[in-house]
Amino acid sequence: MRSHVMSPDPSLLLSEMSPPGDRRTKVRLEVVGDLWGGFEAEEPARILELSAGGALIASPVALAPDSVQPLLLSLGRETFVVEVRVRHLRPLPETDEEPLRYALGVEFISPPPPLTRFLAQ
Repeated sequence: MRSHVMSPDPSLLLSEMSPPGDRRTKVRLEVVGDLWGGFEAEEPARILELSAGGALIASPVALAPDSVQPLLLSLGRETFVVEVRVRHLRPLPETDEEPLRYALGVEFISPPPPLTRFLAQ
């Protein structure tokens, strides 16, 4: 009696094989071209001007124009988290008391009603 050994279909082997030591279970995609990410920064920033539509902020961090950021805004005893869009950015002059900072013009995207009422006072 002659035994017959069947070879598996090579296309099946390639789809299930991974390099030795590679324990990833999620698919990874190669990025071709530019792709940028950003991190939230928890740096204190001074409010220079404030209106119902937005604010001018002196920040130690330069945030990208048109980026959307959460802003923690403390006004007296009230604290609000507001989504803002950075509309413009310019460096502020350095002083002995304050290192390099940036003037950020931000627009409130959807201010919470308590903030809108506070600013209307």
